[in-house]
Amino acid sequence: MWRAVVLVALVSGCGDARARTKEADAYDRYRRPDLLVAALALRPGQIVADVGAGQGYLTHRLAAAVGPRGRVVATDLDAAALAHIGGSAAGEASIETRRVQVEDPGLERGAYDLLLLAQVDHLLVDRAAYLRRATLALKPHGRIAVSNRRLYRAPLLDAARAAGLTVAAERDELPAHFVVLLEPQGGAP
Repeated sequence: MWRAVVLVALVSGCGDARARTKEADAYDRYRRPDLLVAALALRPGQIVADVGAGQGYLTHRLAAAVGPRGRVVATDLDAAALAHIGGSAAGEASIETRRVQVEDPGLERGAYDLLLLAQVDHLLVDRAAYLRRATLALKPHGRIAVSNRRLYRAPLLDAARAAGLTVAAERDELPAHFVVLLEPQGGAP
């Protein structure tokens, strides 16, 4: 009996890699990270924070977009998730992972061109308060980009207004998600 269980585990393990690849491909078709990163209009040399990065689904894509002169700080509550991100590849920005506390962006004041919150804003206890704190990390003319499922758009926009942010741009190329680029009213934090 034990041998049969081990054999089943080994055989099913062989197919898991293919299944994960198919799942990853399907997820990419659903999320369209290529369109999301393009919508951010990042430039080489910029400094970006991937807020709530998890295992880094977007982190290396952001690092490639800002290039080797740029910098990406990936933050999350879960140190084990951040450990999956790894270092920079050739042609990418340097990547720093940073464990943060709930409701604290954990980012330096006035240091970032863009903060990306991808599928995390709905998890915040007080979105408006968090966005106000996050705004302090922006350079002059810096932006906060939020991408999430469409059902979270209205609450995000309400929180952004309450935080003193305005919509600088909105993109709708993603199949099931929105992308909103926010900036402080008056353009500077």
